[in-house]
Amino acid sequence: MTGADSIVDAAERLFGERGINAVSLREVAAAAGQRNNSAVSYHFGSRDGLVDAVFEQRMARIDERRRAMIVALDAAGRGQDLRALLEAVIYPLADALGHEDGISWYARFLRQVTLDPGFDVLAPSRIRVTRGLTTIVERLRPHLRHVPPDLRARRIALCFDLVVDALADHEARLASSLPAEPSPLLASHLVDTAAAVLTAPVSPETARELRLANRKGA
Repeated sequence: MTGADSIVDAAERLFGERGINAVSLREVAAAAGQRNNSAVSYHFGSRDGLVDAVFEQRMARIDERRRAMIVALDAAGRGQDLRALLEAVIYPLADALGHEDGISWYARFLRQVTLDPGFDVLAPSRIRVTRGLTTIVERLRPHLRHVPPDLRARRIALCFDLVVDALADHEARLASSLPAEPSPLLASHLVDTAAAVLTAPVSPETARELRLANRKGA
Protein backbone atom coordinates (compact mmCIF):
# COMPACT_ATOMS: atom_id res chain seq x y z
CA MET A 1 0.00 0.00 0.00
CA THR A 2 1.39 3.39 -0.99
CA GLY A 3 1.52 6.44 1.24
CA ALA A 4 -1.33 7.98 -0.75
CA ASP A 5 -3.46 4.85 -0.26
CA SER A 6 -2.79 4.90 3.48
CA ILE A 7 -3.85 8.53 3.64
CA VAL A 8 -7.10 7.84 1.77
CA ASP A 9 -7.94 4.94 4.09
CA ALA A 10 -7.19 7.00 7.20
CA ALA A 11 -9.21 9.94 5.88
CA GLU A 12 -12.21 7.74 5.12
CA ARG A 13 -12.24 6.50 8.70
CA LEU A 14 -11.64 9.85 10.39
CA PHE A 15 -14.05 11.76 8.15
CA GLY A 16 -16.66 9.05 8.64
CA GLU A 17 -16.23 9.11 12.41
CA ARG A 18 -16.07 12.85 13.04
CA GLY A 19 -17.05 14.82 9.95
CA ILE A 20 -15.19 16.36 7.04
CA ASN A 21 -14.31 19.66 8.69
CA ALA A 22 -13.71 18.28 12.19
CA VAL A 23 -10.47 16.53 11.22
CA SER A 24 -7.23 18.31 10.48
CA LEU A 25 -5.01 17.21 7.61
CA ARG A 26 -2.23 16.74 10.15
CA GLU A 27 -4.39 14.23 12.02
CA VAL A 28 -5.02 12.36 8.78
CA ALA A 29 -1.30 12.21 8.02
CA ALA A 30 -0.52 10.95 11.54
CA ALA A 31 -3.25 8.29 11.39
CA ALA A 32 -1.81 7.13 8.05
CA GLY A 33 1.65 6.74 9.61
CA GLN A 34 3.11 9.66 7.66
CA ARG A 35 5.88 11.50 9.48
CA ASN A 36 5.67 14.49 7.17
CA ASN A 37 2.78 16.71 8.26
CA SER A 38 2.42 18.06 4.73
CA ALA A 39 2.04 14.58 3.19
CA VAL A 40 -1.65 15.19 2.47
CA SER A 41 -0.93 18.42 0.63
CA TYR A 42 1.86 16.71 -1.30
CA HIS A 43 -0.37 13.90 -2.55
CA PHE A 44 -3.76 15.62 -2.83
CA GLY A 45 -3.17 19.36 -2.85
CA SER A 46 -5.94 20.30 -0.42
CA ARG A 47 -8.72 19.01 1.80
CA ASP A 48 -11.09 19.08 -1.18
CA GLY A 49 -8.64 17.00 -3.18
CA LEU A 50 -8.45 14.46 -0.39
CA VAL A 51 -12.24 14.29 -0.05
CA ASP A 52 -12.51 13.66 -3.79
CA ALA A 53 -9.90 10.90 -3.56
CA VAL A 54 -11.77 9.18 -0.73
CA PHE A 55 -15.05 9.48 -2.62
CA GLU A 56 -13.60 8.07 -5.83
CA GLN A 57 -11.61 5.19 -4.33
CA ARG A 58 -14.62 2.97 -3.62
CA MET A 59 -17.17 4.70 -5.84
CA ALA A 60 -15.23 3.65 -8.94
CA ARG A 61 -15.90 -0.02 -8.19
CA ILE A 62 -19.45 0.63 -7.00
CA ASP A 63 -20.33 2.54 -10.15
CA GLU A 64 -18.71 -0.08 -12.34
CA ARG A 65 -21.17 -2.60 -10.93
CA ARG A 66 -24.02 -0.14 -11.40
CA ARG A 67 -23.17 0.23 -15.06
CA ALA A 68 -23.05 -3.54 -15.46
CA MET A 69 -26.47 -3.81 -13.82
CA ILE A 70 -27.88 -1.18 -16.20
CA VAL A 71 -26.57 -3.13 -19.19
CA ALA A 72 -28.20 -6.31 -17.84
CA LEU A 73 -31.47 -4.50 -17.16
CA ASP A 74 -31.56 -3.08 -20.66
CA ALA A 75 -30.93 -6.53 -22.11
CA ALA A 76 -33.84 -7.88 -20.06
CA GLY A 77 -36.15 -5.03 -21.09
CA ARG A 78 -36.24 -3.63 -17.54
CA GLY A 79 -34.04 -0.58 -18.04
CA GLN A 80 -36.84 1.82 -17.11
CA ASP A 81 -38.36 -0.21 -14.26
CA LEU A 82 -38.45 1.79 -11.03
CA ARG A 83 -37.56 -1.02 -8.64
CA ALA A 84 -34.81 -2.28 -10.90
CA LEU A 85 -33.27 1.17 -11.11
CA LEU A 86 -33.34 1.57 -7.34
CA GLU A 87 -31.76 -1.85 -6.92
CA ALA A 88 -28.94 -0.63 -9.16
CA VAL A 89 -28.51 2.38 -6.86
CA ILE A 90 -28.66 0.55 -3.55
CA TYR A 91 -27.33 -2.98 -3.98
CA PRO A 92 -23.80 -2.11 -5.17
CA LEU A 93 -23.35 0.33 -2.29
CA ALA A 94 -24.80 -2.02 0.32
CA ASP A 95 -22.61 -4.88 -0.90
CA ALA A 96 -19.49 -2.71 -0.53
CA LEU A 97 -19.92 -2.36 3.23
CA GLY A 98 -18.36 -4.40 5.99
CA HIS A 99 -16.25 -6.82 3.95
CA GLU A 100 -12.74 -5.68 4.91
CA ASP A 101 -12.10 -7.30 8.32
CA GLY A 102 -15.81 -6.82 8.93
CA ILE A 103 -15.39 -3.04 9.10
CA SER A 104 -15.86 -0.29 6.55
CA TRP A 105 -16.35 3.44 6.83
CA TYR A 106 -17.52 4.43 3.39
CA ALA A 107 -21.24 4.84 4.06
CA ARG A 108 -20.46 6.95 7.11
CA PHE A 109 -18.07 9.02 5.00
CA LEU A 110 -20.81 9.49 2.39
CA ARG A 111 -23.20 10.63 5.10
CA GLN A 112 -20.73 13.35 6.08
CA VAL A 113 -20.29 14.31 2.42
CA THR A 114 -24.04 14.78 1.99
CA LEU A 115 -23.96 17.33 4.82
CA ASP A 116 -21.62 19.52 2.75
CA PRO A 117 -23.75 21.73 0.46
CA GLY A 118 -20.70 22.41 -1.67
CA PHE A 119 -20.16 18.75 -2.57
CA ASP A 120 -22.21 17.75 -5.62
CA VAL A 121 -22.01 14.00 -6.12
CA LEU A 122 -23.16 14.33 -9.74
CA ALA A 123 -20.84 17.19 -10.66
CA PRO A 124 -19.36 16.79 -14.16
CA SER A 125 -15.89 16.57 -12.62
CA ARG A 126 -16.90 13.27 -10.95
CA ILE A 127 -18.53 11.63 -13.98
CA ARG A 128 -15.73 9.06 -14.20
CA VAL A 129 -17.06 7.37 -11.07
CA THR A 130 -20.73 8.42 -11.21
CA ARG A 131 -21.71 7.66 -14.80
CA GLY A 132 -23.98 4.82 -13.74
CA LEU A 133 -25.63 6.87 -11.02
CA THR A 134 -26.12 9.78 -13.43
CA THR A 135 -27.83 7.45 -15.90
CA ILE A 136 -30.13 6.13 -13.20
CA VAL A 137 -31.10 9.62 -12.04
CA GLU A 138 -32.06 10.53 -15.61
CA ARG A 139 -34.17 7.37 -15.87
CA LEU A 140 -35.88 8.08 -12.55
CA ARG A 141 -37.18 11.47 -13.69
CA PRO A 142 -40.10 10.07 -15.74
CA HIS A 143 -41.30 8.30 -12.58
CA LEU A 144 -41.71 11.71 -10.93
CA ARG A 145 -44.13 13.30 -13.38
CA HIS A 146 -46.65 13.54 -10.54
CA VAL A 147 -44.23 15.80 -8.62
CA PRO A 148 -44.05 19.52 -9.54
CA PRO A 149 -40.89 20.26 -11.56
CA ASP A 150 -39.55 22.52 -8.83
CA LEU A 151 -39.57 19.61 -6.37
CA ARG A 152 -38.36 16.69 -8.50
CA ALA A 153 -34.62 17.10 -7.96
CA ARG A 154 -35.20 17.65 -4.24
CA ARG A 155 -37.38 14.54 -4.01
CA ILE A 156 -34.60 12.42 -5.56
CA ALA A 157 -32.00 14.01 -3.27
CA LEU A 158 -34.13 13.33 -0.18
CA CYS A 159 -34.55 9.74 -1.29
CA PHE A 160 -30.82 9.23 -1.75
CA ASP A 161 -30.04 10.95 1.58
CA LEU A 162 -32.37 8.49 3.31
CA VAL A 163 -30.59 5.56 1.66
CA VAL A 164 -27.12 6.79 2.63
CA ASP A 165 -28.21 7.52 6.20
CA ALA A 166 -29.71 4.06 6.64
CA LEU A 167 -26.63 2.36 5.20
CA ALA A 168 -24.35 4.47 7.42
CA ASP A 169 -26.28 3.35 10.50
CA HIS A 170 -26.09 -0.25 9.33
CA GLU A 171 -22.36 0.05 8.71
CA ALA A 172 -21.85 1.38 12.22
CA ARG A 173 -23.78 -1.58 13.64
CA LEU A 174 -21.70 -4.03 11.63
CA ALA A 175 -18.56 -2.48 13.13
CA SER A 176 -19.89 -2.70 16.69
CA SER A 177 -21.43 -5.31 18.94
CA LEU A 178 -24.92 -4.00 18.23
CA PRO A 179 -27.31 -6.37 16.46
CA ALA A 180 -27.71 -5.70 12.74
CA GLU A 181 -30.25 -7.09 10.31
CA PRO A 182 -28.87 -9.09 7.37
CA SER A 183 -27.52 -6.73 4.72
CA PRO A 184 -29.62 -8.25 1.89
CA LEU A 185 -32.78 -7.70 3.93
CA LEU A 186 -31.86 -4.08 4.64
CA ALA A 187 -31.02 -3.43 0.98
CA SER A 188 -34.32 -4.87 -0.26
CA HIS A 189 -36.28 -2.96 2.37
CA LEU A 190 -34.45 0.22 1.37
CA VAL A 191 -35.49 -0.33 -2.23
CA ASP A 192 -39.12 -0.60 -1.06
CA THR A 193 -38.76 2.56 1.00
CA ALA A 194 -37.02 4.53 -1.74
CA ALA A 195 -39.73 3.57 -4.22
CA ALA A 196 -42.38 4.73 -1.76
CA VAL A 197 -40.59 8.06 -1.28
CA LEU A 198 -40.29 8.70 -5.01
CA THR A 199 -43.87 7.75 -5.83
CA ALA A 200 -45.52 9.43 -2.84
CA PRO A 201 -48.22 11.88 -3.97
CA VAL A 202 -47.76 15.60 -3.44
CA SER A 203 -50.20 16.71 -0.78
CA PRO A 204 -52.40 19.81 -1.14
CA GLU A 205 -50.45 21.29 1.77
CA THR A 206 -47.12 20.89 -0.03
CA ALA A 207 -48.60 22.27 -3.26
CA ARG A 208 -49.83 25.31 -1.34
CA GLU A 209 -46.45 25.89 0.29
CA LEU A 210 -44.77 25.60 -3.11
CA ARG A 211 -47.07 28.25 -4.57
CA LEU A 212 -46.30 30.55 -1.64
CA ALA A 213 -42.56 30.00 -2.01
CA ASN A 214 -42.72 30.73 -5.73
CA ARG A 215 -44.65 33.95 -5.11
CA LYS A 216 -42.06 35.11 -2.61
CA GLY A 217 -39.25 34.27 -4.98
CA ALA A 218 -40.85 36.00 -7.96
